[in-house]
Amino acid sequence: MRGAGGVITRFLRGGGGGATGATPARGTPGPSPAAGSEARREAVGQLAYALRWRPRGVHPGGHAGAGEGGEGAFRRHAELLRSPDPRRLDVLASLRDPFGGLHVRQFSPRRAITVAALVDTSGSMGFNATLPGPAAELCALLADAAQAMGDSFALLAAGPAARPELDLPPTRRRGLGAEVLRRLRGAPAAGTGSDGLAEAAGRLPARRSLVFLISDFLMPEEAVERVLAALWRHEVVPVVLRDSATQAGLPRWGLVDLADLETGRSRLVLLRPALRARWQRAAAERRAALEARFRRHGARPFELVDRFDPEAFARHLLGG
Repeated sequence: MRGAGGVITRFLRGGGGGATGATPARGTPGPSPAAGSEARREAVGQLAYALRWRPRGVHPGGHAGAGEGGEGAFRRHAELLRSPDPRRLDVLASLRDPFGGLHVRQFSPRRAITVAALVDTSGSMGFNATLPGPAAELCALLADAAQAMGDSFALLAAGPAARPELDLPPTRRRGLGAEVLRRLRGAPAAGTGSDGLAEAAGRLPARRSLVFLISDFLMPEEAVERVLAALWRHEVVPVVLRDSATQAGLPRWGLVDLADLETGRSRLVLLRPALRARWQRAAAERRAALEARFRRHGARPFELVDRFDPEAFARHLLGG
């Protein structure tokens, strides 16, 4: 329960005193590996990510790159003196020049990039199995989609400190989605705070990458700012994980047993309509402030509520 303004943001159970809210369901086990692989293969076909920059580099890929190259989509003809590469000489274009100039073809290269998932593994990510559930499913899909696009994929995880045992360096090897799923489903969400995210950002490739910052963002605003500042050279897509039970599941009246998943502290609260409304209003204000902070850094967040929806995620990426 990391909240702003003293508002507790983790609801565990309600009851007594005429409470009307039901106990939120805990995380359910994921699908079998075979079923999960099949579902990811179907989702990968729908997932495409458009870049807001033209990547440089030498690895061929699926993105329109910066500069010129000897492969890719044809761009235009240029005089040999302006582009002195006789290997790309176009004989027909040269013969059509009434002044006898020599012309070469210029191409728009297609380049590969690194797609990275920077994942928060602090204690609050364990609520309703957020980390082994929707967060892991999202990362596995990103790994498979990156492979399908010819890009490399990197996984970095951190809570209060870095989690190097979960990290994967940039790679293009096959079967990466299943490995990412296995690592994150076997990782406990633990620790207080997310200071390690900014440190983990420093381990990303120096060349500009597409980074998915995955967290519930229940952390102080200064911590969010530090992470975003550390990612300044990359294109960032924040993925805000939220469980509707923290708001919609609250009873209007009754005793609610609250627990901080990071510190272990608990508190019994008498919930009433005025307190419930204040709680929900504070949560809405926090979401609005978080979205405004993302916009100032040129990022458009995707809000993942309860379960991961690949189609909604694909629409978000294409609309960016």
